[in-house]
Amino acid sequence: DKLVQQWDGDNFQRIQKLTGSHGDIWALAVAKHGNFVVASSQDRSIRIWDKTEEPLFLEEERERELEELYDRGLEESLDRDEGAVGESEGMEIEESQRAGKATMETLKAGERIMEALDLADDERKKWSDYEERKRKMPHLNTAPPETNPILLYEKLTPEAHVLRTIERVRAAELEDALLALPFSRVLSLMAYIDIWARRDWNTPLTCRVLFFMLKTHQNQIVATRIMRSRLDSIRKHLRAGVNQQRDQIGYNLAALASLRTEWEANATAEFFDEKDIQKVLDGQLKKRKFTGIKA
Repeated sequence: DKLVQQWDGDNFQRIQKLTGSHGDIWALAVAKHGNFVVASSQDRSIRIWDKTEEPLFLEEERERELEELYDRGLEESLDRDEGAVGESEGMEIEESQRAGKATMETLKAGERIMEALDLADDERKKWSDYEERKRKMPHLNTAPPETNPILLYEKLTPEAHVLRTIERVRAAELEDALLALPFSRVLSLMAYIDIWARRDWNTPLTCRVLFFMLKTHQNQIVATRIMRSRLDSIRKHLRAGVNQQRDQIGYNLAALASLRTEWEANATAEFFDEKDIQKVLDGQLKKRKFTGIKA
């Protein structure tokens, strides 16, 4: 991708991207004291990036990446529309192509999901610290923390608030919105997926989000130790929820089949021709034979 990227090895979160190369990166070297980086690329160039004293804010880097992603998607969509105008009318576009594209709506949906995750994490942490203080110092009358105004207005728990936020995203934009989540938010989302699986909340949506996260971040999730026990818990509870959904669907299908059979029996009328009925009656009379018995 013609980039030199710096990653956080603990949580698989990208810190920054170093641009400037016009070809694939072939070699990379870091200075002994970490004050500069040297890279050579396919364009037969060697580039050096010096370390500066300016602070780096991950949120600003993430916002800039989202803006670049949106601008690039907008340019590609415009180029695709201009190319489609010049094509002949007889050519057909394959319907099997993926319709998802990074748009302003999907980026906003991803930001709403991240805000919901941050809000829920902060709320759960406040109550977890409160319960821990009560356990360690039961003699103190510690006041409970104040609930977030958004949760008070919606009358939802933090876990339900995250699920409600994802439910409000349109189905066609859900996967593109989830792509905007950094891996740290993915770990947080997996914790809520475990809770939804335990409580049987919207099993179809839970399965869709889980499968997409596993397909997109498989390598990082497998390499994270804390995810092993969580994945086992999700598999156990989600399998029970899926089995319950399957049994319910099977019961409903059987009930619909029974109702259809009953309706057909009551609402269907058979019509017969009088000539055919008369032929049947005549045939029955011919088969009858009267015999007399003499004593």
